Amino acid sequence: MTDDSTPGGVRALPGQLRSRFESSFAVRAFDRFSAIDGKTRGLVIAGQAFTSLIPLFILVASFGDHDSKSSGLADSLILRFHLSGSAATAVRDLFTRPPGATGTLGVVSLVILLFSLLSLTRALQGVFESAWGFKPQGFRGTLNGLSGTTLFVTEAIVLTILAAALRGAPAATLLNAIIRLGAAFVLWLALQNLLLSRRVPWRELRRAALVATIGQAVFSFGSALYMPHLIAKDASNYGIIGVTLALITWLIALSVGIVIIAVVGAELAGVPKLDTLEAGITADGTPADTGGA
Repeated sequence: MTDDSTPGGVRALPGQLRSRFESSFAVRAFDRFSAIDGKTRGLVIAGQAFTSLIPLFILVASFGDHDSKSSGLADSLILRFHLSGSAATAVRDLFTRPPGATGTLGVVSLVILLFSLLSLTRALQGVFESAWGFKPQGFRGTLNGLSGTTLFVTEAIVLTILAAALRGAPAATLLNAIIRLGAAFVLWLALQNLLLSRRVPWRELRRAALVATIGQAVFSFGSALYMPHLIAKDASNYGIIGVTLALITWLIALSVGIVIIAVVGAELAGVPKLDTLEAGITADGTPADTGGA
């Protein structure tokens, strides 16, 4: 009996290992990432972010700098990435208000900027809704998404300026880290809630917000190490165009990270596989939310 059962158990072992591997968290998250075409969505978000956030930062930098040869935001980025020489000059040129700029151009740019932000909002919201298996909620959902995107952009600007303001203060590094971690957790908790149009309970978003906070800290640390070299190299070769190339690279990495956060959040919340959701079943066995206009 033992001789007959042993070979069967040995043969079953690879199948058991394969089953465990396929049901592991990492594989399930990768499958969800692939199911929503995460790589393409990340590139789309990066493109939308470049056409909206860079002009937004330039617009923000222009306020109060009419008679100044320097931009507060540019100086913050220079300090953040420890830039000098041609790299620092290129960043200042990118974020400093051009001489003789007119208000009419600003109004036209503002209108275009609003449309770009709306496109970025739809791209971000589409990622989270697809990862969680929700359908768009029309105009109401767009308003929620726009609120989330505004929150995200505002937090990025405020923390960048705050980091420069705290530089040189006693225990500035520790204080800056505490503020960033606390703000990041609150941001990601609220951002997920808004991008999902308030259809997920707060408690199911907390673990994803914690993972996103840790991921943001790691990404920020990596950016501080890698971006100075990248910006300096590209700026020395291509000037101000080199700075934009470096920013595009940074945005692509950030955007793919956001897609991963959406996927991981759905997995942590126990959302079924997307093919199950397409059949109309949610995690608790109730009919899937089809959204509304």
